[in-house]
Amino acid sequence: MHSFEVVGRRIKVFWPLDNAWYEGRVRSFDEASEKHVIQYDDAEEELLDLEKEKFEWLEVERPRNLRRLRRMSHTESSVASTPLESGKVEVEEESSKEASTDDEEWDRVSQKEATEGDSEDLELENEGDIKDEVVSRSRKSVASCSSKLSSRPGKRRKIAVEKMDCIRTVKFDDQDDNTEHKTPVDIIRSSLTHHGTSSKSNQILDVDSSVNGEEGDRFGKRHAEKFKFLGAERKDAQGRRPPDVDYNPRTLYLPQEFLKSLSGGQRQWWEFKSKHMDKILFFKMGKFYELYEMDAHIGVRELDLQYMKGDQPHCGFPEKNFSVNLEKLARKGYRVLVVEQTETPEQLELRRKEMGTKDKVVKREICAVVSKGTLVEGEGLLVNPEISYLMSITEKVHNFDEHHTQGTTLGVCVVDVSTSKFTLGQFSDNLERDCLCSLLSELRPVEIIKPSKVLSPETERILMHNTRNPLVNDLVPSSEFWNAEKTILEIKKIYSSLKYSGKSGMMDDTSSVRNMEKYPDIIPDILIELDSAGQNGCFALSALGGCIFYLRQAFLDETLLKCANFEALPCAGSLNMLQKPYMILDAAALENLEILEDRNGNPAGTLYAQLDHCVTAFGKRLLKSWLVRPLHDINSIVARQDAILAFKVVGLDFALEFRKMLSGLPDMERLLARHFASCESFGRNASAVILYEDASRKKLMEFLGVLRGCQLMIQSISSLSSLLVSTESCLIHRLLTPGKDLPDVSKLLKYFKDAFDWKEAEQSGRIIPQEGCDTDFDAVCKVISEVESGLMKHLKNQQKLLGNSSINYATVGKDSYLLEVPDSLRNAIPRDYELHSSKKGFFRYWTVEIKNYISELSKAKAEKESKLQSILLRLMVQFSEHHNKWRQLVSITAELDVLISLSISSTYYEGPTCRPVIKDIKCSSNSTPFLSAKSLGHPTLRMDALGKGSFVPNDVTVGGTGITNFVLLTGPNMGGKSTLLRQVCLAIIIAQIGADVPAESFELSPVDRIFVRMGARDHIITGQSTFLTELSETASVLTSATRNSFVALDELGRGTSTSDGQAIAESVLQYLVHETHCRGMFSTHYHRLAANFVKDSRVSVCHMACRVEMGTYGVEEVTFLYRLTPGSCPKSYGINVARLAGVPPSVLYKAMAKSNDFEAIYGNPQHEDKEMGAVKGLIHVAKAWKHEQDFLVVNITMLREIQQKAQLLLVES
Repeated sequence: MHSFEVVGRRIKVFWPLDNAWYEGRVRSFDEASEKHVIQYDDAEEELLDLEKEKFEWLEVERPRNLRRLRRMSHTESSVASTPLESGKVEVEEESSKEASTDDEEWDRVSQKEATEGDSEDLELENEGDIKDEVVSRSRKSVASCSSKLSSRPGKRRKIAVEKMDCIRTVKFDDQDDNTEHKTPVDIIRSSLTHHGTSSKSNQILDVDSSVNGEEGDRFGKRHAEKFKFLGAERKDAQGRRPPDVDYNPRTLYLPQEFLKSLSGGQRQWWEFKSKHMDKILFFKMGKFYELYEMDAHIGVRELDLQYMKGDQPHCGFPEKNFSVNLEKLARKGYRVLVVEQTETPEQLELRRKEMGTKDKVVKREICAVVSKGTLVEGEGLLVNPEISYLMSITEKVHNFDEHHTQGTTLGVCVVDVSTSKFTLGQFSDNLERDCLCSLLSELRPVEIIKPSKVLSPETERILMHNTRNPLVNDLVPSSEFWNAEKTILEIKKIYSSLKYSGKSGMMDDTSSVRNMEKYPDIIPDILIELDSAGQNGCFALSALGGCIFYLRQAFLDETLLKCANFEALPCAGSLNMLQKPYMILDAAALENLEILEDRNGNPAGTLYAQLDHCVTAFGKRLLKSWLVRPLHDINSIVARQDAILAFKVVGLDFALEFRKMLSGLPDMERLLARHFASCESFGRNASAVILYEDASRKKLMEFLGVLRGCQLMIQSISSLSSLLVSTESCLIHRLLTPGKDLPDVSKLLKYFKDAFDWKEAEQSGRIIPQEGCDTDFDAVCKVISEVESGLMKHLKNQQKLLGNSSINYATVGKDSYLLEVPDSLRNAIPRDYELHSSKKGFFRYWTVEIKNYISELSKAKAEKESKLQSILLRLMVQFSEHHNKWRQLVSITAELDVLISLSISSTYYEGPTCRPVIKDIKCSSNSTPFLSAKSLGHPTLRMDALGKGSFVPNDVTVGGTGITNFVLLTGPNMGGKSTLLRQVCLAIIIAQIGADVPAESFELSPVDRIFVRMGARDHIITGQSTFLTELSETASVLTSATRNSFVALDELGRGTSTSDGQAIAESVLQYLVHETHCRGMFSTHYHRLAANFVKDSRVSVCHMACRVEMGTYGVEEVTFLYRLTPGSCPKSYGINVARLAGVPPSVLYKAMAKSNDFEAIYGNPQHEDKEMGAVKGLIHVAKAWKHEQDFLVVNITMLREIQQKAQLLLVES
């Protein structure tokens, strides 16, 4: 008996049903069962009792061979060419090319390969025998995914390759041009391009450039000889060459001599590929998706697939791995064209007979075009809450010429395809495109659609450098990127067709629709408003038109629009009626304050990370939208505060139970959208598409997931209902009271709960509706019941007729309702009885009545089965008709999740927390905007962080009657100035989303906008230096700030000379204090600035305190106290920072001496004031002289020169 001693040995096991030997290795021994784990060379594992198996030991160790081969059902061919190169075979078999262009040819030419390696795994049957295929494919990726142990009943099973944990996380932002996945389309050139990619991405489909080393040697020669038309002589489908302005790199001209050399299957593939050179083809063959030629390199490199044998690039994967691999490629920046099989071999044969065609290739059609912005499949969407936005943008420039642009109007449409959400509007923007920058910083679109050669250079520049490597799609204006008129026309067609076909889910009684003669009654209000607004809405509609055209190419337009959720952009000026009072946070504020992500694109340490304790994915997304758009209306802020307080105090236990119930809830917002889309027969859901997986079972499982998710949301919300009697929060009452914000969906859910047994459906994979659920099904069941009742009555009649109650019905094989009569009654049998069969002691008969009943029963059961097959779709459609209610349920759940998250977040602050007091101010001379904080802590410093208790809180007061509205902040380097500015800004944001603030007390009047100029950075790519970047952001502050704004400027004036920097800093501060009258904080190292404003009643000069001691070599050692203290700091103590940075002592000593010299000469402000006073006095005296004109001119000129020199001297000091 074998045990542990054979572990590790090579073995081959005989499979009787396959009549084949399979090699592998003994991986381990299970002592309990006394069986061995055999790991075959294709990575499949099996638990075997070797005493009962036919096997042989292999003495010679051989390397694993994971090449995939095909098993053929027809005779071996002598042709050794690869599947896509079987043109010669056609000539040998028959003179007519057309007669041999079939899918079978693709497999027939691989037969020789299958016979060359007996020990290798066998593969897919030829397409003509798909129905009989039993396959086992080995892949390179199998080894990285653990296989489940299998017990072999007979024939060998297919290997389960699908494995979600094989998905790798890929970053698209801030990657180096040489990063492996930065430019995934390095062999593709298209007008659908990446922004900011290296020149490598601009190459024209060069297969050699996508493979290196051994692969290059293997495929390079064939490519050079066979595909010369892909090189320097490349043309598009219209025969245009790259220098032509109309050249379309998305298409390819195929020479006739090349086409003649192809088989039918090859020609079909190249016909698809030549029209979509910018995409990777998933080409369906039987149960597998195949990747050929240049696409195969991508499959091997990105999906860990393996090349098939031969000199032609070719790889593939099984149907069940479709979603996983599609999501992988899409997230890595590829466009994928899904070509599905829409005809079976049997249907092909029938078509050939009926039409007399010689075609031997099954029909295939494009069913999906998937990219980063159009990804709707994949389990990652239900796990990762991040949104991949698709943005469409168009523009109308005002007073534009080659030298100057005064302003522009932008139309924008943003789509989240995973939730069918459309956000659109138009707005005016300035030369720097501040509004557009804010939108891009908030959304980070992964894909952009724009009309070709329409956008201004400024807008193109912003799209290029304020995004993170999105896919960019240039559409032809008018014909592809529609204008407003064509957009409305197309929308009317879509919604009208949905309405008349009965497919529309827009007829819900809660739907926001308007019945007007001009529009179909299901077009959303926002589109009607935009159309009625004329020029104030036409660009938004045009942007929507570009989106719809692009989605149409991806087979998603009708699917998304059917249950679309339309919203207005908050900055859309043409829709004032739909705007809400939000605080504005521009791109500089979002990035400098690190609201959602840090400078590296990570959420750790951000305000979002501090406040996010949501348990649902859709709650997390809502929290982000609250953070980027805080409230401005006091009543709305107070309403949230009341709700949060209720959850912290009386509702704490309820809130914890709510979170516990929802902790395992999937992303219902996306799951609902996917469910609504699956009700339609578009794309891969089309009835003609041949899928070998159990698609109906998959739909049923998703439907059950949706139903259970909705049930869980209803139950979790109901668990909070007790709060209604213990709190007066109007917001909680609105959210928890059915019929108010909360939709009353309990009856709807009860209908689906009573319609069928959910648990039984999950186990059986089909729905058996309960009585009353479906009238048609009930009618059929009634017919069956009546027939069966008739049969029973007939049986009783026959028993009475023959006088024997033992007569009963019997079933033999497929024949049922046979009268089984004892042998003793044989002579009493009526003549109309028809003998069917007999057994010992009994004879079986049919009567005419029974045969009629059976015929009726057979028809009724067939109709019942038909109803059962369609019941799932009917229930799904019924569910989708109320899509607005289900979406509203998700929205309410998300809001409750966020409110509870904010109530929890305050417990993580270090130090005391408080409920901010938001006060309104009257617009009068006696009332000014204000902010007052006592013991203000840092909002993103958690109590469980390292260094707990080390943060120093500060009191901050800005604005208010009799109080300065600006703080001029000085202090040592690293003293905490920038931290204090961020601290205050973040506290304002937290207060205005309604949450508690880390302070003993916090009061403010609402802030309408926060401006932040912080950190030294440049935009070298855009040609902007640090100083220009700084001034651009400052200019936005000066032109847009109001008295209700809050401005945080950190060390303004860097990047230029001291004199220029100080002059600009002083002028900006002077303007903000005396012209804008806004609140703000201004940190600086220009100590002269503090001296100039020390007597200004509207400016409070403060500094961050420190303790200075004399260290070695006479170098000052500074201890930072981080305490906000009145008065100016005399020095910045930069040499101390140099000491901390490790600068050599000798250098520090010399630097200290030089610093002392400068201070002795230029550091006395009183001396400077006297000098300036003397100069001004001389000018005053000179002006009073009554001398000759020329003398006066000479002296005044001289004195002015003296004054300028003195001013320069003072500024430089």
